[in-house]
Amino acid sequence: MTRRRLSEIARERAAEFDSGICNNRVHESLQGQHDHGPDLERHINVIESVYELAYSYDDEDRSERKFDIFGAAEDINDHIDDVVDEVIAATLADLLEVVDGWGDVWDDDEIAAAKHEAREWLQEHSEAAERAGVWGEVTA
Repeated sequence: MTRRRLSEIARERAAEFDSGICNNRVHESLQGQHDHGPDLERHINVIESVYELAYSYDDEDRSERKFDIFGAAEDINDHIDDVVDEVIAATLADLLEVVDGWGDVWDDDEIAAAKHEAREWLQEHSEAAERAGVWGEVTA
């Protein structure tokens, strides 16, 4: 279940990028193929474990505890979007540092488009870049 959800998140979020370079790199990073930001798979595993715990309380005597645990799982689940944005921010900041060296695989126009799109996303998501610790690098 965790890998499937992670794959869905990676596919959906990578599709937001027009640049093939950004699309590929974001998809790979969200899948855990690059060391950018928090371990998203671990976060999803925790959420699924908490949901399983909540659903393990079936009898009426424990219904209040079940809803408390379910509420906690929902709160953690809401946080996933922030974690995903942090991974993307770290990925794009790194991409800006290394993409110029990818001229043997990508042409100059593709590299320029990736840099433009990465900068634009980071500007629009400055809070995620700050949480990821890359905002200073982006604005330098």
